[in-house]
Amino acid sequence: MRQLYIDGQWVDADSDEGIDVVSPIDGEVIDTIPAANDRDVGKAVVAAREAERELREMTAFERAAVLDEVTDYFEEHEDEIAELITREEGKPLHESYEETEYVISSSDDYAHDGIRLFGDVVPSEHRGRFAYTQREPYGPCAVISPWNFPLEVPGGSIYSAIATANPVVFKPAEETPLTAYHIAKAFDQSSLPDGAFNLVTGAGDTGASLVADEDIRLIAFTGSTAVGQEIAKVAAERNAQCLLEMGGKDPILVLDDADVDHAAESIVVGSNWNAGQVCCGTERVIATEGVHDALAEAVVEKTRELVVGDPLEEGTDVGPMVSERIQRKAVDHVEAAVGEGATLLTGGETDGLYYTPAVLDDVTESMEVAREETFGPVTPIIRARDYDEAIEIANRSRYGLQAAIFTDSLARAHDAANRLKAGGVFVNETNNYWERLLPFGGYGESGSGGRYGSKWHLESMTQVKAVMMNYRDY
Repeated sequence: MRQLYIDGQWVDADSDEGIDVVSPIDGEVIDTIPAANDRDVGKAVVAAREAERELREMTAFERAAVLDEVTDYFEEHEDEIAELITREEGKPLHESYEETEYVISSSDDYAHDGIRLFGDVVPSEHRGRFAYTQREPYGPCAVISPWNFPLEVPGGSIYSAIATANPVVFKPAEETPLTAYHIAKAFDQSSLPDGAFNLVTGAGDTGASLVADEDIRLIAFTGSTAVGQEIAKVAAERNAQCLLEMGGKDPILVLDDADVDHAAESIVVGSNWNAGQVCCGTERVIATEGVHDALAEAVVEKTRELVVGDPLEEGTDVGPMVSERIQRKAVDHVEAAVGEGATLLTGGETDGLYYTPAVLDDVTESMEVAREETFGPVTPIIRARDYDEAIEIANRSRYGLQAAIFTDSLARAHDAANRLKAGGVFVNETNNYWERLLPFGGYGESGSGGRYGSKWHLESMTQVKAVMMNYRDY
């Protein structure tokens, strides 16, 4: 069984209880991790609290240098990490490399934007006063990450926390915890003070114990809306800060004047990247009357071209889904929609954890597949009379993460950017889009507390202090 990483040491967990890590590729157990209990979590939080002063006294330049050391480790072990991501999560190897490359390439943003996290000089209304602001850390930070991007998602929060002097206790998803050990090894080999980064593994009760600890002042969570809402409730009881990135039911709107082939290609990528297991994936396609039939035909054609198979083999587009529970939800959504009148145009077959990408037409807003996050390789197509109705349908959702619109009209593109209720709007681009320097986060039940990405992430992990100096009387 693996160990925990607490206060700069690899240590055995308090209990012998373990969790098997099963590869979705072949169902084989590839490792066993400890299930950290309250005592383990408590030790990790104490270590973080005791490291807080030393981390804060480091200069921003010194913390940036630590993050550079961590990135050097990722570069040195990139091949090993990418293959491990595929083995424990199931995404095609080329997607795993995109994940590692993203983390490596974005590391400078977090490290060096931390150096440039400036305050402001504020004009005072009185003579003899000098006023300014500075950004400061919250304190010990819990980073709780999902299984679908086991390096990229926690990497951004951990980099941001360390850059801004918030010591970290990291709890990865129990489905994909092995990549987290590379993160811990990277910090272990760096010059970061002991206790400033800690790793505890386990299931939901481990995360609950971490969130409930009184000394955790900041919680960075990415995962389901239901869990995020529970975390927010617990944090509110003790005024802890939350940075929550949760679910989505992200739409792509395709108007009559759109380039159908380009729109279809973007939809297929958005629906099936990482087997559709992406919070900003394409969960709804809303097509206006004049383009609907041609678009549906093009989406089906391009979906059928996808290669479903072993994610370690070159040429695979869609690997297995991560677990039976996640796959079952996609299957149920499709079956329920067909039972309510939707037409299954292609796909929908299962083979173990592999699921043939499905395209559904004649979908209505009342169907579960149009309302609830499917998180699988399913493309539901909804027909809209015109542009205005397409906008209305897109906005009739409690989620609001990312949206996209395909049109040749610059006026409608700008209008849609203003009217769509989402944290990100993309024109003639898939909504499953993430760029290093753009903020990432959502409206409504898709998130709260700030934004991920570059300087936005750093600002979300700091609080503003006002300072006033009276020098007139001295």
